[in-house]
Parts: sequence; structure tokens; C-alpha cells
Amino acid sequence: MTRQADPVDRIQGAQVRIYAVDKETVIGSGFLVGRREVVTCAHVVTRALGLSDDPPEPPPGPIFLDFPLLAQDRSLTARVARWHPQDDIAVLELESDPPEGAEPAPLVKGGDLWGHPIRAFGFPDKHPKGVWASGIIRGPTARGWLQIEDTKEIGYWVEPGFSGAPVWDDALGGVVGMVAAAEGDPSVKAAFIIPASLIASLVPMPVKRPLPPNPFTDILAIRDPARFIGRERLLERVLRQLEAGSVALIGERKIGKSSVLWQLKRRLEPETPTLLWDFFEPILARQLLREAIARLGGSGDTWEDFRAALRGRRMVLLLDELDLALERGFDLDMLRGCRALCQREPGFRLVTASRVPPWNIFPRPERGSTPWDFLQPLEVGPFTEEEAQRLLDHPWAPEAPRFDPATCRELIALSGRHPYRLQRAAHHRYEALADPDYDWRAGYERDLEALE
Repeated sequence: MTRQADPVDRIQGAQVRIYAVDKETVIGSGFLVGRREVVTCAHVVTRALGLSDDPPEPPPGPIFLDFPLLAQDRSLTARVARWHPQDDIAVLELESDPPEGAEPAPLVKGGDLWGHPIRAFGFPDKHPKGVWASGIIRGPTARGWLQIEDTKEIGYWVEPGFSGAPVWDDALGGVVGMVAAAEGDPSVKAAFIIPASLIASLVPMPVKRPLPPNPFTDILAIRDPARFIGRERLLERVLRQLEAGSVALIGERKIGKSSVLWQLKRRLEPETPTLLWDFFEPILARQLLREAIARLGGSGDTWEDFRAALRGRRMVLLLDELDLALERGFDLDMLRGCRALCQREPGFRLVTASRVPPWNIFPRPERGSTPWDFLQPLEVGPFTEEEAQRLLDHPWAPEAPRFDPATCRELIALSGRHPYRLQRAAHHRYEALADPDYDWRAGYERDLEALE
């Protein structure tokens, strides 16, 4: 999904509290939408100025307000800059800069919002310091407003005093509207909001447009064939080499070795039974061997027991994270047993994956041949330009927007075409599409630090 901003952090930077002319009585809310622009309801302005009805022209009097979640002791004044009483919308212009930390609310134009969870901060009777309310969105009314409802048994709900408050959509990660009216019957826990799309149509302002979920999140979900991008040729090469013997995949961390093993398993089964031992898991090799023998219908925990249970059938054994083999008890003797099985059983093959070659993992024996000489080494390197571009095109998520050519070139150069680095760079760059203030390069650098 896209990166979700913290609702409290983002609302507190925009939330405004509006007072009556006595500068003490709280009338309602508003929220910052620009450097000095605040949106609120027209009826909140009318009440704040002590007027009986909405005037046809913008009322001239000053509006007193503050940012209660940032600097409640600093009183500000504003005047009406735009006036749309027929739609219950007013735009105020602050006469001085807002307090430090103030930030315009991220408006979101939503589509079908039915059932989306929402929250708002308002000032109902006897709560001039404000309270939080939550609920869900229902659907639009004939007026174009959205109905919202409370679904809780206990807790605060939107009521008079919330008018003008920004309504945060937890699903979209932004403000989808402004509270306009609460149901007069207290037994009916419903209210109405003016959607961000209507506000934006009357008041020009930047609007955050929701994007489809980030397609580069968990792209290395190695078991998902739809996300196996850029390693197809490597997989075919491994399959060809398996016809002649066993293979050792060698490449740096997170360069795609594990995904190749999982897709190899998927391609071979069910015609050829395939076992995958991941030495990253803290399970001893002898236990894995015992379980494999039992799966074949035999018993014991030696390679001879394994061969007896195999009974000449075809099988491929995949060893991931071979760098940890010695820690898991897969030592020279285990490797020799595996080598002997490959030599004596023409239907048995082994594929290993490691960051360094097997001869740099196992100690060299004092005499005799090296037990790893039956493995054909196969280097796993970075993507080609074409493979990197195909990952950036994310064919598994066609609904998500694609990067422009210049951005693709930047990401490919930055990552050196390393698959994991490329997808992490793309992940953070996509986040910046939804939030231009997001420092995507810093996010990428943090991921690289965690990789070391």
C-alpha cells in the first residue's frame, strides 16, 4: 500500500479552533489548506461573528482562531477571503503566518468511500480543549455531501462543535472532507461532511490524489510467480544445466538466488519431487534429512537411508543459504554423502545458493578430491537494462502508474541494476508520487544500511 501518514501528526499541523468575538467561546473548527489559507464552514463564520444568517457577501469582521494542537496560547486573526454560503464553505486568510509546525492538510479526492474508517477532532459542548471522534463513511446525499455514522457502543461522536473539522480517512491516508452538520436527534449517531472534491472545485488548492497500493512493496515475495521478474533467462539456464548435473548458484545478498530456487521448485513439481532446505531457518541438516527420508516412506538419517527410500526415483534437492551450512550441521561428510548420491543415482540433482562459492564455505580436505567438484558454478549477477526496466514496469500491478523514462534511468543507475536495491529505490520513489514532501532517497539509504 502507499505510505500512510500518521493521522494525529498530520491533523494537528492543520487543525484550527475558531472563537466568537469574545475570544473565549469556541464556535467550531477549520483546517489549514495553504500557507495562510484556512477552510471552514460558512455557518461557523456566521456564528463566530454573531450574525443571524449567512450574508450574501463575505462578512468583513475579523475571525479569531488558534492552532490548539500546536500553539493554543497564540491567538491569530483571519478575514474571509472566499465565501460560498450556498455550499457552506468559507476560506479564511490568516493575517500572519501560522505557528511553527503548521502544515496544510493533505486533501484526498476519494472514489467509492463506503465503509472507510474516519476520525475527526472537534469542540462539542463542555469540551473547549477538543475531543476525538471516529466512525465510518456511508454514501453521498442528494446535496453531494457524505453521510458518516458512528459504529461504536461508547466514545465520542461527531456532534455540534465539530463543524469545520477535517475528516481523516484511515484507508486513504488523507483528509476526505469537512464536517458540516450533525443529526439533530441525539439517538441517531449520524452526521454529514462536505467532500474534498467539492471543496477543491470551489477553492483552488493542491489536492493529494490517492494512488493504487505501492506495487514495489514486498516485490521479493519469492514464492509469487507473478512477481518473478527479470530472472526468467537465469531459471531456464539452471534447468538446462540440471540435465547434465548439479548446480551452485553464486551471487551477493538479495540478488535473486532464493526466488530462482522457489520458481525452480514450482517448475519441476509435480513431475519431479523437489525438496527445498533453507539453512536460514535454525533447523539441523540431519533433521531435514530424516524428514525427507520419512516423506519418501523410509526411515533413518543417512544418505544411504535416503538412497534406499528414493528407490531410483527422480528428485531435486535445493539448498538455500549454503553459507550457513556448517552452522546447521551440513559439513564435509554431509556434502560427500550428497555427492555420492548424485554419482550413484542419475535421477538425483542438487542445486545450492550461496553468497560465496562452496569452496570458500567448506574446509578443504587434507587428502582426496574436493567434495564440491560435482557442482557446476553459475554466477548470479545484476539485471540487464531490459530486465531492470521490466521490473519498473510492474506488470503484476497494471493499475499503478508507471515511472517516466527519466525516472527509470535514475533508479536503474542509482541501484546498479541490483534487483533488491532497484525495487527498494522504486518503492520509495513511488511513495513520493503520493507525497511530494517524502524524502525518498533518505528512505532508500536507510534500506541499504539495513542490508549491510
